[in-house]
Amino acid sequence: MQDDPNWQISAWPQAREPYAMSYEKRNVIANPMTGSPAGGGDPGLQMVVRGPTQQGSAVSTAELKTIREDMHYGSYRVALKYSQEPGTCGSMFWYKNDTHEIDIELLSYQDTDASSTSPVNFVLHSDGPKGFATPQLPFHPSDGFHEYRFDWSPGKVSFYADGQFIRDLTQGVPVDPGFIMLNHWSSGNPGWSKGPPAKDVTMTLAYVKAYFDKGPKTIQTRSECADATAKDAICEVPDQKGPVSPNQRTVFFTQGNGENSPSQWSTDQPGAGTTGGTVAEKISPDATCGSPSGYTCLGSEKGNCCSSHGWW
Repeated sequence: MQDDPNWQISAWPQAREPYAMSYEKRNVIANPMTGSPAGGGDPGLQMVVRGPTQQGSAVSTAELKTIREDMHYGSYRVALKYSQEPGTCGSMFWYKNDTHEIDIELLSYQDTDASSTSPVNFVLHSDGPKGFATPQLPFHPSDGFHEYRFDWSPGKVSFYADGQFIRDLTQGVPVDPGFIMLNHWSSGNPGWSKGPPAKDVTMTLAYVKAYFDKGPKTIQTRSECADATAKDAICEVPDQKGPVSPNQRTVFFTQGNGENSPSQWSTDQPGAGTTGGTVAEKISPDATCGSPSGYTCLGSEKGNCCSSHGWW
């Protein structure tokens, strides 16, 4: 993870009130699915907020970001398990700068057993008024792994949870490319994260998937691959249906079959995007791609396509 070419773990101080924060590499921990978990707890990529924090000290927090910064319109998804331990904020967000963001934020103090639902916070920042909504999720973020998703198109961002549509926001929609960040933090702010927590709190990531256009190009409609061998065929993006199963392949570590992650990017041509497939170096001879073949269709005589039996 430290040397991954696609992700960068943050290591920097941030001035906040009433507590400053310190993003530290030690708080991003790969905990493999196979074998005994290295750090205990749920398998995946663990992002830890340390506790307790003495008054006057910085809260030790966790963050990572994509290296590439050309991520534009598309569909962005993270599967994670959160915590009910109060006093932290966990988020996945697209970011250009402090005034251009698309945020999905979970606040642990909002996840209580008093209700069968739990709030989630959607925030859009762009030039002018921002978009904001706090709808209810049909589950508790701490009860298991769930997929959180936003689909960004010109003038609109649509939010989903476990494949179920939640809300559209049309105010404050960004227009420029940027990058993806994930963080888990606390500043003790009584109006947001609260805390800081009284003990270590872990947010665990199972996967991040991004299907996007590169740069300021118009998004193209994806359609079913009626003929995966057709020139310039575009595959339908598969949707998560329901909670994320523990048996689904996680991607933030090296699997026993040699698949490395999160170094997993596919084509960034307009209308295609990236996903959690394996980085392949060999051109496909038969229109299959990704796992288990390990091929790429880019440059193939069959066309830059995907097979329904080998999602890229």
